[in-house]
Amino acid sequence: MNIDKNKLDSAETFEELADVAIDMLKHMSLSGKPIVEICGPISTGGLGSVEKNLARIKKAIEIANKNNLQVFDNTPFEDAMNRLSAKYPKVNGYPVAILEIFYRKIFESDLISKVFFLSDWQSSKGATWERNIAPTLNIEVKEYPEEWLSETENK
Repeated sequence: MNIDKNKLDSAETFEELADVAIDMLKHMSLSGKPIVEICGPISTGGLGSVEKNLARIKKAIEIANKNNLQVFDNTPFEDAMNRLSAKYPKVNGYPVAILEIFYRKIFESDLISKVFFLSDWQSSKGATWERNIAPTLNIEVKEYPEEWLSETENK
């Protein structure tokens, strides 16, 4: 599903940005298939750079889709989240409002049924937060099948 780039660019708060994501999730839910999210390092931990971490998450999403999962792709929201994070206070250098406002609102929408965690999720502040909150909201937590990623790396 395409995201309205104008809505991403015009969002002034994480609440507005979450509303764009929830509209996308509602549209996805019309298929009747459960919606999952891939969680892993982006701005902290992982492969050591946002670019490498995003490339890995995008690859994981692509593979999960090929394995018949309907995945909410949060990567198109990255630029808007980075732009908006300057408006919010940071805790120990981390923009926790991304988690406490954007991701909490998405997780509380009851539209994501399962989250898959990449193997190095523990190195990420955001993924650790997601791992802790998901079970409290009745979202199933699973490990991402690392063989899916390694199969493509070995081809």
